[in-house]
Amino acid sequence: LQKMGALDVNRVVHRHQGWRLITCMWLHGGVFHLLANMLGILFIGIRLEQEFGFAILVPATIIDPLSADLSNGFLTQSWVTC
Repeated sequence: LQKMGALDVNRVVHRHQGWRLITCMWLHGGVFHLLANMLGILFIGIRLEQEFGFAILVPATIIDPLSADLSNGFLTQSWVTC
């Protein structure tokens, strides 16, 4: 996962690899992780899109993981996430 873009504070801060803040959103730690996310999108995402609309859901889908990654980075100094 490191080679594929996992979020690593040392690489983002010290090696200036800010692109990892974006790519880690779509990285999955295995087939089960991917399937669980797909099922979540299927059951919850469709309902959310009907309730709030496409124009609200797409920006929230981008902003939510990005803010989670940034806050995780401020709280911990030695992390690697996917």
